Amino acid sequence: MNLHHLLVFHTVAKTGSITASSRVLHISQPALSRELRELEDAMGLALFERLPRGMRLTHAGEVLAEYADRLFDVARAAERAMKELASAQIGHLSIAASNTIGTYVLPRVLAKFRNENPGVKTALYVGNTSQVSQAVADMRHTLGFIEGPLHVAGLTATKFRDDKLVPVVTAWHRLADKKTVEPTDLDGEPLLMREAGSGTRELIADLLADLGVDQGPVMEFGNTEAIKQATVHGGGVAWLPVISILDELSHDVLIPLPCEALVIHRPLSIVRRDGAPDGPAERALLALLA
Repeated sequence: MNLHHLLVFHTVAKTGSITASSRVLHISQPALSRELRELEDAMGLALFERLPRGMRLTHAGEVLAEYADRLFDVARAAERAMKELASAQIGHLSIAASNTIGTYVLPRVLAKFRNENPGVKTALYVGNTSQVSQAVADMRHTLGFIEGPLHVAGLTATKFRDDKLVPVVTAWHRLADKKTVEPTDLDGEPLLMREAGSGTRELIADLLADLGVDQGPVMEFGNTEAIKQATVHGGGVAWLPVISILDELSHDVLIPLPCEALVIHRPLSIVRRDGAPDGPAERALLALLA
């Protein structure tokens, strides 16, 4: 069935007039009458009775008009749905983030996103850099946010802000009162770190190797909060994001070691699949990170 012919039929059925339909569709009256005849010929049925003052549906026309109503209702609903998706009013946002970003950066942003886009279903997975990168590559999430180096093929990383990791100890640690600390002062010191696969763990290990520090025993933790609590209770030296320990630093619960060489500056990055465009919901979220 020719959908344009059906639109002409539907409009005439609603207006009851060739003249009125011509104005609505911006089609000349002779062309509109011709298209109606073509539709009737294709159906093998008369769809209208031509009256001196307008058009009246036949029984066949009434049946077709019911189907046309439903079809164009669906078309209008589809158009509304596309407009809502384009404006991020509906849809689904599934993202993944490594620990620091997922715990200290994105919750505030996602709360604002939800308030501005209540119709979008949102899910956040928090893992380490390796897990997040692989999840995006596997198309389990549309966007990833990582704090370590990207090692997964087929992805692109874009920095969205800088972050700083500082080495800290508890207030009663032997290094807490030193005016200056040398990297070698950490030789053999117990270290508190994330698990293998963590971008933070990789950055710290590379730094210690570059500085020639004799790495001490490592206790592994699955998240930053656990490392922070272990450090507060004297478990060893830890590198923690400044954003995660502002309160502990201000109250001297944790003491930063005074050695600039041990400070790690790192980018926080957005990862996407190569060539994959951001959808409306993703664009709305990323605008809030600016």
